[in-house]
Amino acid sequence: MPVQTGSQFPYLELRERHVRGKPSPVVWQWENLAKELEAAEHTEYGTLTLASPEGRHEIVPGTSMTFQVVRPGGRTTPHAHSWWHLYFVRSGAGTVVFDETGESTELSGGDILLIPAWSAHHFENHEADGDLLLLNMSNLPQLAAIHNNFSEEHA
Repeated sequence: MPVQTGSQFPYLELRERHVRGKPSPVVWQWENLAKELEAAEHTEYGTLTLASPEGRHEIVPGTSMTFQVVRPGGRTTPHAHSWWHLYFVRSGAGTVVFDETGESTELSGGDILLIPAWSAHHFENHEADGDLLLLNMSNLPQLAAIHNNFSEEHA
C-alpha cells in the first residue's frame, strides 16, 4: 500500500461536518421483524441487523443491534472478539457456555446477558423444538471505525 499525502482544512469546517439535526424516533414493528426473521438465513454469527431508515447499521452512534437465531439442537462456534455484546433473550431457551472456564448459564425469554470483550463463549439450544432468539447490542461499529474489530474462533 503506497503512502499518501494528507490534506487539511479549517477547524471550524470540522465542527460543521459534525453538526447533525436532532434525530427522529424510529420503531421496528415486531410483525415485520418476525416475517423477515422467518425468511432470513440463520448463520451462527447473526440473522438480521436493525438499520436506520437511511440503511445505516449504527442505530445509536457506535452501536449496532442484531438478531441471532440458534435452531433447535444447534450451537454456535466457540469464539471471542474485541467488542462486547449485550444480549436480550427474546424467546426460547438455551445455554451460554463461557469456554475459558467451562461455566454455563441457562437462558430463557426475558433474560439479559452481558458478554465482555474477549470473553470466549458460545450458545447451545438443547430444545427439541423452538428457536433460541437473541437480540444483541454491540459496539462492533465503534471498534471497526478504529480498526480494532478482531475476533478468533476456538476449537
